[in-house]
Amino acid sequence: MNRGSSQAPPYEKGRSFEYRVKRHLEGMGYTVFRAGGSRGPADLLAMKRGELLLVQCRTGGYLSPRRRDRLRILAENLGARAILAHRKKGNLTLEEL
Repeated sequence: MNRGSSQAPPYEKGRSFEYRVKRHLEGMGYTVFRAGGSRGPADLLAMKRGELLLVQCRTGGYLSPRRRDRLRILAENLGARAILAHRKKGNLTLEEL
């Protein structure tokens, strides 16, 4: 790691964004669990009064069609909603897939 660089490594950037999304969802009344280091379909699981969200966090907003399908299918099988969290013009956006 280059200590002189102002840019965070991609993992740190992604992790920081996951925590931002987690805090946002908690502010909306959800209980949120982070799947740290996960290569699975969802980075966060958010629950509130019988509602379950499977959330994939992407700083750039791109999620391949295959990964979108994987997240949607898992959410459907669990009776959950599939959500893509990303930044749009610097603002946090939660997009239902």
